[in-house]
Amino acid sequence: MVKINEKIIIDLEPISRRVYLFEDKSIYEILVKIGIPIRSLCGGSGKCGKCKILFQKGQEYLNSPTDSERNFINNDDIKKGWRLACQSRIDKVYIQTLEREKSSPQFRIYLPDELVLEDFKILTSGVNKDIKLNPNVKKLYIEVDKPTLEKPVPDIERILTSIISIDENIEKADLITIDFDLLKNLSQILRQSNHKITVVIWDNRIIIAAEPGNTVEENFGLAIDIGTTTLVGYLMNLNNGKTYSVASKLNGQTAFGEDLITRITYIKDNEDGLQKLNSVVINNLNDIISKACSKANINPSQIYETVVVGNSVMHHIFLGLNPVNIGLSPYVPIVRKGLNVKSKDLMINMSNQGKVYTLPLIAGFVGADTMGVILSSKIDDEDSLTLAIDIGTNGEIIIGNKEILATASCAAGSALEGAHIEDGMRAAAGSIDSIKIDPETLDVSYTTIKNKKPMGICGSGLIDAVAEMLKAKILNRSGNFNKKNLDHERIIKSDKGLGFILVKKDETNLSKDIKISQHDIRELQMAKAAFYSGMRIILRYLNKSLNKNLKIQQVFLAGAFGNYINKENAKFIGMIPDISREDIFQIGNDEGRVAKNCLINKDLRKKAEELYEKIQYIEIATKKEFQKEYAEAMYFPHMKLLEFFPSLKEYEDISIR
Repeated sequence: MVKINEKIIIDLEPISRRVYLFEDKSIYEILVKIGIPIRSLCGGSGKCGKCKILFQKGQEYLNSPTDSERNFINNDDIKKGWRLACQSRIDKVYIQTLEREKSSPQFRIYLPDELVLEDFKILTSGVNKDIKLNPNVKKLYIEVDKPTLEKPVPDIERILTSIISIDENIEKADLITIDFDLLKNLSQILRQSNHKITVVIWDNRIIIAAEPGNTVEENFGLAIDIGTTTLVGYLMNLNNGKTYSVASKLNGQTAFGEDLITRITYIKDNEDGLQKLNSVVINNLNDIISKACSKANINPSQIYETVVVGNSVMHHIFLGLNPVNIGLSPYVPIVRKGLNVKSKDLMINMSNQGKVYTLPLIAGFVGADTMGVILSSKIDDEDSLTLAIDIGTNGEIIIGNKEILATASCAAGSALEGAHIEDGMRAAAGSIDSIKIDPETLDVSYTTIKNKKPMGICGSGLIDAVAEMLKAKILNRSGNFNKKNLDHERIIKSDKGLGFILVKKDETNLSKDIKISQHDIRELQMAKAAFYSGMRIILRYLNKSLNKNLKIQQVFLAGAFGNYINKENAKFIGMIPDISREDIFQIGNDEGRVAKNCLINKDLRKKAEELYEKIQYIEIATKKEFQKEYAEAMYFPHMKLLEFFPSLKEYEDISIR
């Protein structure tokens, strides 16, 4: 009989999975037991060295490194916390000490991307509107005149003459320059190909590459969405605008903190913190390039431009800029405008003279990802006053139409990513993603991603669970358990408080129930209150400054998470305003879509630069009414039920406390 010690908690990152200690089991055995398949060629015998994991917390309570571990991991890395999952286990000597430890989790383990075999549910697409093809990079095949004694014209001048003769958009040779690094090899390329070459021109003014023969068809770009939790890359043909492959990856920076503030703190407190986090995101990005190019069977050197979107902190870390001041009042970034940077300066594995473009930021924590939502949703073209929210750890809120455009960010926390939820996890195989509860019997039906046995609950499942618990009167509007149901078998009491069993242990691989605790409900309340109160603060600001009584008429749910949630349940718990289902639109991964659109149409970049001058940024936390708005929004759906959620008639029978 496996003994589970519920007093000792292990957090697994970057999948945000929290588990209890299985005593007398190695970490490898625990991972297998709870259904997380990991790479191990030797079946956990310590012979292959493939199951390397990083203990970020608690390594002092482990058994001593084994001979097998020392064969595969050097002493410096062992000191940093690297171990083999199959060889590491919690030393029995420390069990009682760990049980008395007040701060949890007692252990935090980082699982490298190459270790975990199961794919995660990362949204890689969104609703797309027609975009005119007008890329910033083009390739021209030219046959260059050879020099003679009569006409000893330099190579570059003959090349420019050939370009002008076939491209009507370029009228003067002196308008074109050539990347200096390319000059070093130009003569050799030209003569080896019998003066028949393909030139790559960026922005109609700089030659960034020259290739032997006719390679016009191999003209690729990359669109990258750098999220706090995930990265997605889209490999696109710049000649036709088609996406050739998509690759995604969990952001390895979660090893240094789940949210932006934690990562900023790490950079502030560690001399090499910025370098470490920058290296992680660059390595992640190069992995994505490798995967995407492998799928499409192309060489990374055929990628000539990359467009990157991300929030302000991710933007700065990616560029190697210190983001510390973004986290300090008055929350100022180092740079706000869009940038064009050489790929080699960022160590990106693409064409040596390729360019990387980052979209402009807005202000504070509101970055290029929010600009992406604005551009791709075309909220600034709407007649109706529209609320767009990008649901994530760092939530962005936009309110706008043709006349108004205002934005803010809110600290929604990582509960909706599965963190800080007792049985929470990211959207991966085996995570519960939808739930129904019978209000009479309290029986639970659910679905899981990929129909695997349940391992935990992800954000969409959490919203469903709480909404259904409210409808079944398991909870009251303050988020507390209803005392009338305390004798039901699914409602359990522990030293951590009350909880509701969603899945009984015999239906899982965990040897334990999957439940929703009082703490979990509070975490969701804080997240949904952050979004709703943020929306209210922006509306109050606009109404006061414009002397109007504006009301939200439609909602856009953006981002990966926004695409998966049950929008009716999101409204039921009070995350979004009380408007009809038909006016709530799930528009998908807008950040990725706008990166793609800006890659194939350079005019959108100009629009982004124009928009950021027009957008009003509101710092929510500094408004005196914020605390009151936030406290009222903590109730389900809101303390002022009749004023803000009159259509939710089910709440008439649900007590407020």
